[in-house]
Amino acid sequence: MINDKFCDLEKRELQDKINTLTADNALLRSNINNDRQTAFINEKFNNVATELAAIKASQPNTVPVQWPQLTAVNTTPYMGGYYGGFGNGFWGNNVSF
Repeated sequence: MINDKFCDLEKRELQDKINTLTADNALLRSNINNDRQTAFINEKFNNVATELAAIKASQPNTVPVQWPQLTAVNTTPYMGGYYGGFGNGFWGNNVSF
């Protein structure tokens, strides 16, 4: 009976050790996987940053312009009237554009 109890105790200790090592193994595998993913993402980000720097370097020089020098011009032709299909004569909705 003492021998059986001792064997049971030894089995429990070995099972605890196996469980601890299994958890450590899973943690290490997870860390390796995260490191690989991080390296992949950093590589892709560096590629995009390099391409962006090349695009930025190829852009022409700009000159600052003060705001009042810009003028907005309406380039839309008059769309009202009887023949355009949008005015008050065609649809009878009393809306002119």
